[in-house]
Amino acid sequence: MKNNLTILVMALMSAAGFSQEYKAKIGQTACECFKKVKAESPDPELLETKMGFCIINAAEPYAKQLKKEYDLDILGDQSSETGKLIATLMLKECPDLFMEMVNSEKKGSIGKASLGTSVSGTVTRIEKGNFIIFHVIGEDGNLIKLYWVTAIDSGLDLPREYQSLLNKKINAVYEKNEIFDPGINDYRNINIISTLKKD
Repeated sequence: MKNNLTILVMALMSAAGFSQEYKAKIGQTACECFKKVKAESPDPELLETKMGFCIINAAEPYAKQLKKEYDLDILGDQSSETGKLIATLMLKECPDLFMEMVNSEKKGSIGKASLGTSVSGTVTRIEKGNFIIFHVIGEDGNLIKLYWVTAIDSGLDLPREYQSLLNKKINAVYEKNEIFDPGINDYRNINIISTLKKD
């Protein structure tokens, strides 16, 4: 009986060791891949795509263990959860590199936001629903709808002053983004304002 108990404890310790070992291998593989990708790809958009491949390639050999231990399907619907898990494993294996990649990704998205499309025109209507929508007739005579969804860089106290923009000239910077619209049960593109100034 004592021997059986010893064997069971040894088996459990061995399994726990293997469990930790495969996770460390995933983290190490992803770290090595990130390091290589970073050296080869200065373009932020390409870098982001390749980082996704690094995560999948690191996790794929351990798909069964991940499914069993975390109920994750690495190529299925829960792939974002896989990304979160591997990010955690990477933090243990290469924290400096991981934080550097996260920071460069943030800088890349800030850079992209600042390169949004600009429009100058007159606000002809302000629609109030789930979001505030500014209907703007641009200098080219075309109507564009601008959505106030996130914080806007503006010299105004927008929550109090946005209604005063009706029939006023504005300059705005916006980005086209895809959102899920429950009204049509599908995704659609909208113009999300990042900057809005009075002309």
